[in-house]
Amino acid sequence: MICARYLPGVAALLALACIPTVLHSYMGPRLEDGHSVNALPLRLNGMEGRSSERSPGWVRELYGTSDFIERKYGAALTLFVARSPDPKGLYHHPEHGVAHGDGYERAFVVRRPEHPEVPIFVLESPRGDRSVYALLYEGEFIEHPIRFQLRNAVALLVRPRSLMTLFFVRGKAVGGSPTAVASSGEALLLAAIDSFLAQPGTPLP
Repeated sequence: MICARYLPGVAALLALACIPTVLHSYMGPRLEDGHSVNALPLRLNGMEGRSSERSPGWVRELYGTSDFIERKYGAALTLFVARSPDPKGLYHHPEHGVAHGDGYERAFVVRRPEHPEVPIFVLESPRGDRSVYALLYEGEFIEHPIRFQLRNAVALLVRPRSLMTLFFVRGKAVGGSPTAVASSGEALLLAAIDSFLAQPGTPLP
């Protein structure tokens, strides 16, 4: 039994706790910026893409979004791009879904001279598979996801969410040198990013 004199305070705390639930579940959580994953051209970095033909159900289940593409480029590369208002769903080990089964053992970050502003996460497996990905949120590329989450924790709770974008290129060791596969994977990743950013956008409030 709660003493009557504490009821106003308890009611106020419960009301505050309900704000994120109401905002994100019933009032539309997204701040749209005018960009579209599906507007990315099939031809990127001189290569013609084709649909991977995987069922979209796994993307909705793992990343909480249906706003994505997955395309194959040549025999070795698969491009996956997805947007979601749930940043953690995208930045927390995205390879567990996109590249499930590759068994990466080495991870590090590189920057290409032509795009020093883009931190590229690199994943390597003992078999020679090498995948790369990048994270974009409100025009900023994220290098330290945990720091990003801590810095934006309060804002993500109480305001409509912007969309985080994950660009992921899965590289398989199916011919050619590992160096060539690595270089083409990073080039395809940056071509997708360039094309996405070139779309006319809507300034966020």
